[in-house]
Amino acid sequence: MVYPDQGNYYQNVALNNGVPQQRWIAVPRIGTAAELVETYYSKLIKALTDPLTAKEKEKGLYSPPAPPRILFEGTLDESQDFLGQTTLVENCRMCPIAKYTDGLPVIIPTEEKVAAMLTGTSHKATETIGQAWASPAMQWGDMKIPETPAGAAITYAQKYTATVEKAAVCAVMAGCSPSYMPVVLAIASAGGGSTQCPGTSSMWPTWFVVSGPIAKEIGMNAGQESMDVGNPANMTLGRVGSLMTVNFGGCITGTVRTDSGNPIHSVCFAEDTEGNPPGWIGFNEENTHYDVATKKNVNYTAKDSVLGKGGGWGLVTGFFSFPGYYRSLNSGTMGIARYLGVEGTPGKYNWMEAILPIIVRAMPAPGSSCFILHMNLAQLLYEHGFKTKAELYKWMYDTYTIPVTQYRNSGLFDHPTNGGTAIEPTSGKSYLDLVKNDPNYQLHVFGNTNPASNCVIIADSFADEHWYYSVFGGKPSGYAIDPWK
Repeated sequence: MVYPDQGNYYQNVALNNGVPQQRWIAVPRIGTAAELVETYYSKLIKALTDPLTAKEKEKGLYSPPAPPRILFEGTLDESQDFLGQTTLVENCRMCPIAKYTDGLPVIIPTEEKVAAMLTGTSHKATETIGQAWASPAMQWGDMKIPETPAGAAITYAQKYTATVEKAAVCAVMAGCSPSYMPVVLAIASAGGGSTQCPGTSSMWPTWFVVSGPIAKEIGMNAGQESMDVGNPANMTLGRVGSLMTVNFGGCITGTVRTDSGNPIHSVCFAEDTEGNPPGWIGFNEENTHYDVATKKNVNYTAKDSVLGKGGGWGLVTGFFSFPGYYRSLNSGTMGIARYLGVEGTPGKYNWMEAILPIIVRAMPAPGSSCFILHMNLAQLLYEHGFKTKAELYKWMYDTYTIPVTQYRNSGLFDHPTNGGTAIEPTSGKSYLDLVKNDPNYQLHVFGNTNPASNCVIIADSFADEHWYYSVFGGKPSGYAIDPWK
């Protein structure tokens, strides 16, 4: 395990960029521009013009020290006390934050328990965790990214890598069973909870979904309350990613920020593939992997198990998710029928027509979307006429657009468009050009440039109907599980 001295956020950014002693000035995020300039201008000028000290002239890229394989030796009680250590963090007014865990007690990762955990995979303990599949060459703006081979090491915070054994250590600490190891290693190949440390801060959790046969094999819950406590596989797999963030990259919340969000509430659940309406495919089949021989993306099948990782902004529970609220729509009763103007007229209605406009008003920005639906809500959409997920995605894409000026007037414009200078992909023009010369140009809210970038996952079924929406997260990235068996 890796537990280097953390320093602080700014020093870590400078360290990773080759200027470990870079000067910095903290500026609050409140106050007018004029007030901030008046307060900090003199400090900034002084920092820019004072001669550099010999220490500040030091340069070089950071190389992490080799971590010890054995972190601590002692009794179980002593080990529990050791792993329960905290550090005082200034950013929470000197509150204690766990150094090695997520703040909860853990199972002590003894040699014997780690060895037993490793029986859940055929991979060697010393193997560095890398990509299960190769990645194609990409063009990212002006930068060309070459093809990445399968097995390329996953880099965690502070440039650390991890081994299969280290993943097994986290699995033991989280309380996983050896049979969970393929999913654990897929989570590790997805970067655990987060590899961004330093990164941005967030109150939202990272979430994982397991789609495919392995979910049932290891006893995961895809049904009632699958995001709640109770199921050992769901709970421990939801926890293990957060422990990886801490232990692979040495992240301590508040000392160096991490976009893993609230790790104690990170969740892992299974997709209810059996709850899909006829013709609807699972999340696993909606994902692809790159085939080096053919230079093409190849779809996974229903027999493949795939991990989805969502997050950044987490999940929001559905609006109006009360018992009977949506199931009453087709009978033409209750508030949702009145909202859609069909009260008293039974029929096969589309309940999304009630909630998507609310999302558009709340978050008027183009992008992909991901919904986690109760199987009954999916069935209602099927009965309305969406015989495949692709048909639903195309309807969402075509129906809900906003003028580029509405996007510009939101708080979601300047950062993703680089102040409007970025090229809007459907027009080939910059956003500012469109604002000036074609202010009513329509942007697709659900899908941006591709309806297939939307996502619907069937889960949390069998109880009262409800849904979740992944705010800004879009379609989760997919990671192969089966190669880790």
